[in-house]
Amino acid sequence: MAKVTDFKALKRKQMRRRSLKVLGLIALILAGTYFLSSMMSTPSFAGLSSVLDMIKGGPGYPIDAPGGKVKGMYQNESSLVMLNETTIYFYNTSGSEVYSALHRMGNPQIKTNGTMLLNYDRGSKTYAAYSRNNLFYSGKTDSAIRCGDISENGCIAIATQTENAQTQVQVQDAKQRELYTWKTDNAVTALAMSGNGSNIAIASSYVEQGELKNALTVLKNGKEQNRYELANQLILAVEFDGANVRCITDRSAFIMSPDGKIIGQFDYKGQSLAAFSMYENGVALVFGNYEQDRKYTLASVASDFFTLNGTKTLTDSIQKIKAYGNTIMVLGASSFCEYSAYDCEMIKEESNESYYDIQPMGNSIYAMTTTEIVRLPLTTPSKFSLFTNHAPKQLPDGTEEEEQSQEDLDLLAGILNGMKNSANDEEPEMTIGESEPETVYEEGFIEREEPVQSELEGEQQVEEPEPPAIDSDWDDPDDSSESVNQWMDQVPVQDEDVEPEFSVQEPADPQEKNSSSRRPAVSSNKDSDKDSDEDSNKDSDEDSGQAESSKTPQSESTKEKQQDSKSNKKDNKDEKKDEPLFSSRRPA
Repeated sequence: MAKVTDFKALKRKQMRRRSLKVLGLIALILAGTYFLSSMMSTPSFAGLSSVLDMIKGGPGYPIDAPGGKVKGMYQNESSLVMLNETTIYFYNTSGSEVYSALHRMGNPQIKTNGTMLLNYDRGSKTYAAYSRNNLFYSGKTDSAIRCGDISENGCIAIATQTENAQTQVQVQDAKQRELYTWKTDNAVTALAMSGNGSNIAIASSYVEQGELKNALTVLKNGKEQNRYELANQLILAVEFDGANVRCITDRSAFIMSPDGKIIGQFDYKGQSLAAFSMYENGVALVFGNYEQDRKYTLASVASDFFTLNGTKTLTDSIQKIKAYGNTIMVLGASSFCEYSAYDCEMIKEESNESYYDIQPMGNSIYAMTTTEIVRLPLTTPSKFSLFTNHAPKQLPDGTEEEEQSQEDLDLLAGILNGMKNSANDEEPEMTIGESEPETVYEEGFIEREEPVQSELEGEQQVEEPEPPAIDSDWDDPDDSSESVNQWMDQVPVQDEDVEPEFSVQEPADPQEKNSSSRRPAVSSNKDSDKDSDEDSNKDSDEDSGQAESSKTPQSESTKEKQQDSKSNKKDNKDEKKDEPLFSSRRPA
């Protein structure tokens, strides 16, 4: 009897054998690749070992912050890097901590390029290179490190300064082998490497004949390709944009072609640069001094480094500014705002009281607080704003003085008037041969160097007539002049050099005016009574008749003179209290 064959079971066995063979072949290929990569020790090998760590799940954001003093947040491919004063941390998009290590650096600085990250200690001698979230290699230099950079394939360039102020740039490949060293007597301020590590842009500064000069040198495989000189400008940052080189200085931003020609330049027009952020589609610049003006000016410049897309006034102090895609993020002291890179219009704003660092990555913004790391959505501006903005933009000229407001002008006028009044109140110092200037007292009391005509006439009447001598007790009794009462208010003083002061202010009370005219008559009656005791009764009757005649009304000119002298007597009342009082009336 023939045996029946089960074809279905046979097919299942054949498929199982084929699957095992395929899996064995794949395992063999992976094992060979792992072995070869480990032998070559390339950055791609370190990156391959961390793929599983980056795709694994996590608790999600927000997550607890690691603590310590945060130095900054950075993006390394799909890893979020957080650096504090002691440790470097790597997080994936799910909130899992995939790597952390102590860096032991006093002043750590981070440079990223694709999946590569370089951490170097500025002012010291140590550095470390990372591929994704794994340490690739670390090293130590002979001199203090000034700056450095890393390429996408793992090449690094580090500028060090020797004791004799000579700077050299060491370039190493992915295997940490030295390719070449470039030396200069200038101080290197910034450098950047191209994607493949073949080109290096080096910014250096020096002083020549009292003038600060900067040089931008581009090296290709260790040989100088071109050099561009700048006067009185300090280069702050450089980076490669394909074969071109972008450069940010304290006075302008420009882009240079491989042959050393400037193909785009944006001048600041005298504005003071406060912060900047270069990104793929251009550069975001912040101008101004918040301590003086209490504001900033945000400017968005296109990728050609010539076209100004728009400007915006910022009224909050700036902690961080970062540009990503077509969004400009500004972290202030009390707010967090997102602006469109097309026209600098605000697209989102939220109050900020705890954020002190931000980092965009993917479609999210990661923000650091004192206790946690949170994830915020990234707002993308509308592309139609690029076409609706047709008006050309211009940066305001910072060299011209801004028009002052009316409040500022009033305040300035008040300060000047106060200075003028204080200068008038101060008594000027007298020098030999110099006369005393006009002194201004309270209103109504002015002492003039050149008196008016009416005062001159009054002084002449006081000084020029022949008054009775002070040494003689009485004047001639036979003189019966009618002007005896014109000098009743003149009171001789002991100091003849002091001139009496006069006032043109008339008394408001008419009774006071009449009383001043009668005062000499009362004084003359007392004198006549005293003299009547010495003379005969006949003479005393004649004196009493003369006293009665002295009480008659006087002329208007005489009253005005008496009023002028009356004010003078009130001012000098205390000085004349102990002086003898003399009467100009001629006794009988």
